[in-house]
Amino acid sequence: MKKLVITTVLALCIAMLTVCGAIAAPANFSIGTASLGGNFFTMGAVIAENIINKTEYQATAQATGGSAINVDMVNNGEIDMAICQASSISAGVRGIEQYADAPVKDVRTLVNWNATPVHIMARRSIAAANITELFDSRIECITPGDGIEISTKMIFNAVGMNFDEAKIEYSGNRVQSASRFKTTGVDAIFDATGLNAAWITDIIGNGSDYELLSLTDEQIDKIVASAPEMRKMIIPAGTYVGQDNDVVTVGNWTTLIANKSMDDEVAYIITKSICESKEDLIQGHNFFRDLAPENIIDSYIAPLHPGAERYYKEIGVLK
Repeated sequence: MKKLVITTVLALCIAMLTVCGAIAAPANFSIGTASLGGNFFTMGAVIAENIINKTEYQATAQATGGSAINVDMVNNGEIDMAICQASSISAGVRGIEQYADAPVKDVRTLVNWNATPVHIMARRSIAAANITELFDSRIECITPGDGIEISTKMIFNAVGMNFDEAKIEYSGNRVQSASRFKTTGVDAIFDATGLNAAWITDIIGNGSDYELLSLTDEQIDKIVASAPEMRKMIIPAGTYVGQDNDVVTVGNWTTLIANKSMDDEVAYIITKSICESKEDLIQGHNFFRDLAPENIIDSYIAPLHPGAERYYKEIGVLK
């Protein structure tokens, strides 16, 4: 009888502690990425497994349709966090493009880590010396609403090329896009991605059939004026086979966003854990080599989450 009483009391104590939150299951967060096998999915998995899952929280990378969809999903609370190109975040916050009727208001910035120069890749047979000469070419944009489409439209319109009158094609995913490039199905693509991106390296191959085009200073000025998330970037000579000179382009950051409803302490811990775990992240994906807390300075489009802001102020990056 005494043993039964003790067991019952212990069970009640455990139940009470659980209700009070002392013994609670760790919060599990979803991280929106892009298609399986892409860089975003891999980076999301690395953030979840190498960083967040080593805290008191748990996270899982979730395959999605990419940046533009991620912005909507985070804004609507369908996923907790997401990896996005800054161009898609900017379109959502500014209420332009597909967000014209519904600008996002509940997206918050946590971390910037990967500089993503726009790779303007064209078939050499076109013999284009300037992007304006690509207007009559077949331009690949993956899927409608994808970050690639948003970046391409922004660049086209900024330099005086009417995107709506261009020959835009959608292959659906990068695998199909690469295949169409190699079989002359499309002629060019504008992809904001990290240096040495595997799919671009694969397409360029030995450099005999494809090349990267540079933007002029005038074009860069127009693009930056129309898109505050963009800035001048360089793809150094030798980054890809057959690339003998620096390629001058524009680019933005890859950003981790969250819904504004995320608890401030959770946002603080996640931001701190990511920013202070660069080496662990690089082991999972080399695109984290650009990670630095200083990347946030004057470079966030959606407002900072208060928890993230607390961390950046704590270490002196922000005042």
